[in-house]
Amino acid sequence: MVLLSVTETACEAIKVYHELFKDTKWSDDEPDLTNTAVGSPVSHHQLIQISDRLRERTSADSTPPTTSDLESLLKGARIHVAPPKPKAEKTPEYVALMARLREEEEQRAYERMINPPPPAETFGHRSPGTKAFGADILKAPVAQEVDDVTFADVNRQITLIINVLVTVIACSVGIWVIAWHWPTPTRLALSLGGSTVIGVAEVAIYFGYIKRVSDAKTKAVQQTESKQIVDTWVIDGKPGTKSSFSMRDQTMRHRKGKHR
Repeated sequence: MVLLSVTETACEAIKVYHELFKDTKWSDDEPDLTNTAVGSPVSHHQLIQISDRLRERTSADSTPPTTSDLESLLKGARIHVAPPKPKAEKTPEYVALMARLREEEEQRAYERMINPPPPAETFGHRSPGTKAFGADILKAPVAQEVDDVTFADVNRQITLIINVLVTVIACSVGIWVIAWHWPTPTRLALSLGGSTVIGVAEVAIYFGYIKRVSDAKTKAVQQTESKQIVDTWVIDGKPGTKSSFSMRDQTMRHRKGKHR
């Protein structure tokens, strides 16, 4: 039920109403208007009843006129918002329980601080000398092991598989269409045989390519870098021709003797 706030005009009308009709009883779901003040709650039904009874009484006898029309009673009224209920006071039992729980939690925190739990046991703790599989073969430290399978490799392999499948299917369909005048069993055998041969050829070519790449990498690793003197320069800054180490040593000795 939506309640309205009592205005000054409505408060005066309610007081007059109670003086004239003292035996009025309101329903249980409506607020009691016995000790009504400005701002108290009142229902719309109560204001209608008060307005009707006062207007009837004013027209029936010589009661002093009062503002009893419903429009005047509702003018300035707002929706009544009940004040928040006060919080229930904490019982002594609740206060004692919270204090005991707080003390127990502080005690547990202190125990965890002075006696920390042991760390979780892992495979590295149980076998500290164990290395990852293949670390000695690759001559690489365990902490710096890098997975060779990257996104580019996976993408390349998936693309290769799709290309092989497309080639095999295209060859089988082409053989089937070309041999249309042959019997169906023969066409089917030719299609399957041709697609199988194409697939084997594709795989063989790919493995040959992989072998050549691996051989090239092995040769590149085995090659040693050699350095060679291409040109030398004298002190005056002019470019000279290729000279051997002996000429360079003689020049150095000549400079030292001249300096002396």
